[in-house]
Amino acid sequence: MGENEKIGTNKRFIMAGALCVVFMLVCTIGGIVFFKIQINKSDLYRQASTYKNYSKYYVMIPSERNSSFWDSVYDSASVVANENNAFLEMFGANLSEKYSETQLMRMAIEADVEGIILEANETKEMTDLIDEAVERGIPVITAMKDNTHSERQSYVGISTYNLGREYGKQVCELAKQYEDKEGYSSDSSVNVMVLIDANAQDTSQNMIYSSIQETIEGNYNNGMEIQVTAKALNSQGAFAAEESIRDIFMNKDKLPDIIICLNEINTTCVYQAVVDYNKVGVINIIGYYDSQTILKAVERNVIYSTISVDAKALGEYCIDALTEYSKMGHVSNYYSVDTTVIDASNVSKYLGGDASEE
Repeated sequence: MGENEKIGTNKRFIMAGALCVVFMLVCTIGGIVFFKIQINKSDLYRQASTYKNYSKYYVMIPSERNSSFWDSVYDSASVVANENNAFLEMFGANLSEKYSETQLMRMAIEADVEGIILEANETKEMTDLIDEAVERGIPVITAMKDNTHSERQSYVGISTYNLGREYGKQVCELAKQYEDKEGYSSDSSVNVMVLIDANAQDTSQNMIYSSIQETIEGNYNNGMEIQVTAKALNSQGAFAAEESIRDIFMNKDKLPDIIICLNEINTTCVYQAVVDYNKVGVINIIGYYDSQTILKAVERNVIYSTISVDAKALGEYCIDALTEYSKMGHVSNYYSVDTTVIDASNVSKYLGGDASEE
């Protein structure tokens, strides 16, 4: 074989090898592309099978979004909303910045949602926002805190007067126990401190406070004086509440015998302070709500009693009100939610699984 023939043969081998490499590369790339297409089709199918189209979009705007109480309200409301082909969002929960209720109301109105569940207040700004939402065809249901001057469709919550009566009855029960303690006489007094939110912009706390005093005056006449005072705290968040409550315990000469808490955060913070400052058995706590933390404190006799609001019913009634208004064009002005006193005698029932999670 001549030199030229050898060169030609080598070239053919090189070209064949190159073609094989190119073919294998094309096959490999084609296989990868095909595999990705199939994966994408599979993902899209799964997403399509899990996504649901809703006929209504509602939002919930509580004053404190990091609260197990409102988490429980939202969970129960979401179930009922889903049953009525509506989607409910805890508005602002997924935003990096914390917005005020009025800012979230403005955002909800501009987003043209189809229903708002709102823990309201009595400020004029809030009244104007609620009225604007209603004027634009967005029904507003106020929950736990009302705005009586607005055009809202319905209020779902508890009677603040009855809540104050429950607190007052608990104080009277404790006062009778103080009578049996060594060192107490008819000349002794029981000091009761009611913790109120300094930033609250409604009259509900005033109603509760007045009702507590009225109940004590009408139900306790054993001779021992019960002195009730209000202590305004900065309760904008757990940290602020904790600092304000610790300031109370630092003043050892003016510690109350009984502390009444009107919200979940203050209840939890007072409970922790009583433990930290070794005041268990010295200061009695009458709390609010039934988180597992609070219930366990009742079981350990650190908290004397707590007033539980039916968060499940609250959430359900809010959606019922929106659904009824959507279908009928009108709805009841007021939905009443029950409260329950939980103390050492019945706390085991709630710790057995009926209580809200921490």
